[in-house]
Amino acid sequence: MQQPSLNNLNDIVEPGAASWWPPSWPTIAIAIALLVGTAFFIFWLIRRRQQSHIRKIAIRQLQQDRNISIEELTVILKRTALAYYPREFVAEKHSRQWISFLLTPLSEKEKATYESLLNEANKNFYGIADNNFNQQYYELAHLWLSKDLSKQPGAEDV
Repeated sequence: MQQPSLNNLNDIVEPGAASWWPPSWPTIAIAIALLVGTAFFIFWLIRRRQQSHIRKIAIRQLQQDRNISIEELTVILKRTALAYYPREFVAEKHSRQWISFLLTPLSEKEKATYESLLNEANKNFYGIADNNFNQQYYELAHLWLSKDLSKQPGAEDV
């Protein structure tokens, strides 16, 4: 028997490297999930920065005028609250309910300090305000603005 000549054989051609395109379905799903997650994170970050900016502006306004009236102080606080809460939630608060709302994020010790504001709220919001009430309300406003308002009860409804 005669052996075939090796010169007549063709070389083995190796296949090319696998291309990354088109990607597999799991890769597409992971990429879409990452893009959506990144978009939500950026949206959350921008919104949080805007809210923080509003809070910082309110604190700056308070520091500029320590003799601010109760009405002006309440307007500043309500504007800030509107950045974190639905309009209906903030609009229904007045007098005692408003002070209770401001006391919500405070610790028990801080609440005890400002508890007297609740008893005098109706008289001072709708009558002649005394200086002690004004000073305590100013301090409460400053303390409330220093808290992380996004972690207050009701903030997740926004």
